[in-house]
Amino acid sequence: MTEEDVFDLTYWMKIATNIPEISNDLEGVEHLVGRFVGQYLPVLLRVTNKEAQDHAWLAFWSYAVAPSTNRKPCNLSSRTADLLIAEFQKVLPEPS
Repeated sequence: MTEEDVFDLTYWMKIATNIPEISNDLEGVEHLVGRFVGQYLPVLLRVTNKEAQDHAWLAFWSYAVAPSTNRKPCNLSSRTADLLIAEFQKVLPEPS
């Protein structure tokens, strides 16, 4: 991942849409990716230990599986949220 890719929504969308369970829900994927890049990714990039990183991932997982609302047009199954996070984790560095 290059520095340019870090906050590029398109980069994260490509990763997310490779998951068959959510690839047909572009509105939902866009919402989740936008929330991830805007809220959770900055935290994940600045944490300095594994415990804090795990806490941030759990917070994103909880958001992803929470029921949909007027403002949140999608929700993922636990399994799909796990898959999405696993794909995102492949490209993020471990905390130092």
